[in-house]
Amino acid sequence: MPENMRVGCPLCGWWRTVPYGTDSEGNVREVRFDKVDLDNPMLRLERLTGAGRGSRNAKIELVEGKRLEEMPAEFKEQIRNQCHKILARLGE
Repeated sequence: MPENMRVGCPLCGWWRTVPYGTDSEGNVREVRFDKVDLDNPMLRLERLTGAGRGSRNAKIELVEGKRLEEMPAEFKEQIRNQCHKILARLGE
């Protein structure tokens, strides 16, 4: 059985296999932890219509979104605490 290398996000815990695959044009996708645009909504209420998840016929529309600073206090505190743990571990 082949071995796979997987890396977990220190913020969300999402595990990704390396290499991460390819995009629709065949370009190799890389695992990154610095791509989220903090000016866009981080908390999203979305509506899925059409075919199910993963189908090209599925349509996702944003119903409501909140930027990072607009998120509920509980979420912001969890993010803040995790960031402090990460920075302390990295020695910064």
